[in-house]
Amino acid sequence: MGGSSSVDTPLISIVGLSGSGKTTLMVRLISTFAKEGLRVGTIKHSCHPHPLDAKGKDSWRHKEAGAERTVFVGPKSLQLVADVKDDPSPKALASAYLGDMDLVLVEGFLHSGTEKIEVVRGGRSKAPVSTVEDGLVAIATDLPADDFADYRVPCFDLNDIESIARFITKHLSLAPRKRV
Repeated sequence: MGGSSSVDTPLISIVGLSGSGKTTLMVRLISTFAKEGLRVGTIKHSCHPHPLDAKGKDSWRHKEAGAERTVFVGPKSLQLVADVKDDPSPKALASAYLGDMDLVLVEGFLHSGTEKIEVVRGGRSKAPVSTVEDGLVAIATDLPADDFADYRVPCFDLNDIESIARFITKHLSLAPRKRV
């Protein structure tokens, strides 16, 4: 899966309430950065447990027998299954598994200490739940930017992917590369 690096991989979280459009924004940003030649890794957080390995399958049996980590490799993919004692931070996950990426985009981890762009969709909420103090660096919304003047962070139209990507590039001091 990637190696770790002694240099922190640039990382930013896309947060917001459920149904606000985080995944849609993530997919569009991933596509934009990938077209620029950046190697993008992602981390997705969920508050709900998801089965990562099917009971009775070989990889599940390995874990049940005591393996701390199991890597299942298929023809074109792999999956790492590991138990965690605490909810690992995005920075720790990026360092452990995505250290060779140019950029890590994180979906979720609302309460982590990472820098965040919050998606505020008018049909879902009228204000961010994040604050500058807990890492809010920008807002992406379908509401008028003037509604967020008190937050003292840049506010972008949710569909202006180029501006959001440029903000991330500048904010994280990324050097986009064109593929050859």
